[in-house]
Amino acid sequence: MKVRLMTKVSAATLISAIACSIFTGCTEKDLYNPERGKTELKPESEYFDFATTAQVAFDVNYGKIAGGALIEVFTEDPITYQTNNLYSINGEAVFKIFADADGRFTGNVELPKATEKVYIISQSWGAPMYVEADVENGKVVVDMTENNANTRSTAMTRAKSNLTIDLKDRKERVYSIVGWGQSHGEIIDNNDIVTTGNFNDGTLKQLQHTLWKGYDSKPSNLDNRALVSDTKHVNTTIAQAYINNQGQHVTITDAELYLTFLTERAGYLTSIGYYYYKTNEIPNSPDKVDKFIIIPNASIAGDDPYTGWSGSGNKYSRYDAPIQKNTKIQLLYQDENGNVSTKFPAGYTIGYFIIPNGYTPNKGIDYSINYIYSNKEWNKIYAGQQARFISLSTSNGTVVYGVEDGDDTSYEDILFCIDANPNEAIQDPDRPVIDPEEPTVTSSETTYRTYAYEDIWPNGGDYDLNDVIIEHKRAISFNSNNYVLKVEDTFVPVQKSGAATYSNAFAVQYVASQRGSIELPAGAVDETETSSVILFPDAKSVQGNEFTVTRTFADNTLPKKNLETDLNPFIIAQYTAEADNRTEVHLPKKKATGKANSEQIGAEDDAYYINKDGKYPFAIMLPATTGTEGPIRFTPAKETVRIDLEYPDFAKWVESNGATNNDWYLYYQSSKE
Repeated sequence: MKVRLMTKVSAATLISAIACSIFTGCTEKDLYNPERGKTELKPESEYFDFATTAQVAFDVNYGKIAGGALIEVFTEDPITYQTNNLYSINGEAVFKIFADADGRFTGNVELPKATEKVYIISQSWGAPMYVEADVENGKVVVDMTENNANTRSTAMTRAKSNLTIDLKDRKERVYSIVGWGQSHGEIIDNNDIVTTGNFNDGTLKQLQHTLWKGYDSKPSNLDNRALVSDTKHVNTTIAQAYINNQGQHVTITDAELYLTFLTERAGYLTSIGYYYYKTNEIPNSPDKVDKFIIIPNASIAGDDPYTGWSGSGNKYSRYDAPIQKNTKIQLLYQDENGNVSTKFPAGYTIGYFIIPNGYTPNKGIDYSINYIYSNKEWNKIYAGQQARFISLSTSNGTVVYGVEDGDDTSYEDILFCIDANPNEAIQDPDRPVIDPEEPTVTSSETTYRTYAYEDIWPNGGDYDLNDVIIEHKRAISFNSNNYVLKVEDTFVPVQKSGAATYSNAFAVQYVASQRGSIELPAGAVDETETSSVILFPDAKSVQGNEFTVTRTFADNTLPKKNLETDLNPFIIAQYTAEADNRTEVHLPKKKATGKANSEQIGAEDDAYYINKDGKYPFAIMLPATTGTEGPIRFTPAKETVRIDLEYPDFAKWVESNGATNNDWYLYYQSSKE
């Protein structure tokens, strides 16, 4: 019976204590015999490389509105939803990158070969929050642009002089200025008022920067209640006059209004609408105003529940998402006689509402459930937090709205903006202003690996691969142009006590051009002639200790895509300081340094750090996934027990040349003592 073995443990308790009833380390029968000499090797290409990861070609296209969005790649679904519609992101992304100015990322991502599906997360506004994608033929392709992500609204050409507004619910006084399909609420543009907006993605970043308190990622427990204003400064009022740049008094008789839907993080299938009243005659309750639906289902592809390739249960295909980001809709005004116009009279105030979870696929909108209004006094059921809308002005006069539909205080569940013609008609000097400075954005990526070594080389050893075991945590900091700022490599020896009798040093060889400004842990040796760092001379004496190499780089000098993720870690068996012709054990098909004993390479049982019969490596790298409690790590085979005897799928993996059983290291079957 297979048992999923990777348990969540701290580094100090990673390797379970197993009593040894036989000789520890590698026995005398394994000792190197120089008389055996070398034999002719097969070409390197004919040997299986024992690689557990591979470079996967990614092509992710979110469209220009997502320019600069931070893209995070997970190999396990990281999203957990709670009953109050909040969500949490668990574990660590295996890769992060900023999209380019067009909202696109193309490049390679190193993934475990066992990966069949990835989950692409982006908390940046303008990008879909969650996309599930398959790994097919070494590629991941995600196209969320207009022609691929979801159904566009259907335009029905109609002269602006022949506008219609439909009554939807007489009791609740609800009308609609658009039609919609009943399946998912995709907009049908009966009035020729729906277009694509031109909201600047730079302004969207500035807004995100403002609401996220200047941070480049969303802070936990985000609280934006300080941006709440009274109803007068939240709603949109058509002024009757304004002072232009020349100091002249300009009279306003009317104005056109446009709502551009920016994005959503609601998780609900939310309906959006507006209402209006004379500025000096504020109604005391919502039943005194007509309400107009403008977006029946404000759900985008990539946000819950429109996240999958196909629908199932309460989850729907991303292709069914009814609206796109940056959809612009002109608002309509209906006077007391039923006449419809694109112009709102001066002296009127426009408010907004949402119906959280108002839309049900194949049924439509439930007009009887709770509404949330920008007139906060009307939100009676939200006694502790009646103010559910915030509004902020941009430098060009656009007014941006954030809506809170749940139990937190982030005010980013629905985001839309309002423009006017003339824009001066809706200016309010007392409205909060979006921070005009372009934010300085950085991010960091943390990945985990384990290296396991056999220290009797080039002899066959016992292939338990537990003589030296090193856990490697890599943290990469990089800027929004995807240039590396700092790399911190932390190595922890975690092999079991008595796993080896030799004093084995551990070293890492870096690409010479990627050393940057390097800082080493105490006692480490910077071997510049081989571009290597010898972290410690004897793994046995430093179990559980952390050794961190920090490299910093000048701005915009090392592109993240050029960073060597497959650095060259190796052990030096029977280490003697400053000795040449040393015994180096590397990962399969890696090259030895110039200080290695070249006579050993290809001798005895060695073929490119692989057993000559191709069944076992002398060292191996294993990826470590992460869970809510930290890295999920590798558990080694018992001392002197071949790795394939406690990992039954190992042999199948090797026999298939990596075509099957790529997750062999996840399953452990204990051999008999």
